[in-house]
Amino acid sequence: MAKVTPEMRQSCYCALVQSLRDTSYLLNQTYIVHWNVMGSKFYTIHKLTQDLYEEMQEGLDVIAEHIRSLNIKTPTSVEDLNKSIMMSLPDDCFDQEGMLSTLAHNYDVLADSFATLAEESERIGDDLTMDLAVERGRANKKQQWLLKSNLTITDN
Repeated sequence: MAKVTPEMRQSCYCALVQSLRDTSYLLNQTYIVHWNVMGSKFYTIHKLTQDLYEEMQEGLDVIAEHIRSLNIKTPTSVEDLNKSIMMSLPDDCFDQEGMLSTLAHNYDVLADSFATLAEESERIGDDLTMDLAVERGRANKKQQWLLKSNLTITDN
């Protein structure tokens, strides 16, 4: 294993804190879809998004507790917590397919971010962060698939 530099460690832990921000942002988007879903898929999507946000709440807490166990500061303001790379939901809450599609896309982006975090943490020899990243990435990939399977038209 190559020598771990302070820059490598800082990069990894900045990515870990960003994963907390992105997870929080996506959790809030999941609530928004849950609250605004309507139409023929109402019950299915309403229940699915409830399952997703309940799982995400637990995952978010695990990430935050892990960050604090490393003696790293978590975001200390709502503004800091909301700094995210996620795509915004459509402004039109009647665009049900657009909301689902965006939400599925963002779960996929988050899964990819966790995959990158897993690689970075492996490079610095932080097995606990790597395990967390792999598990959260797997959960987000599954959530993306569940959402995407409810779209009328899916892209490959």
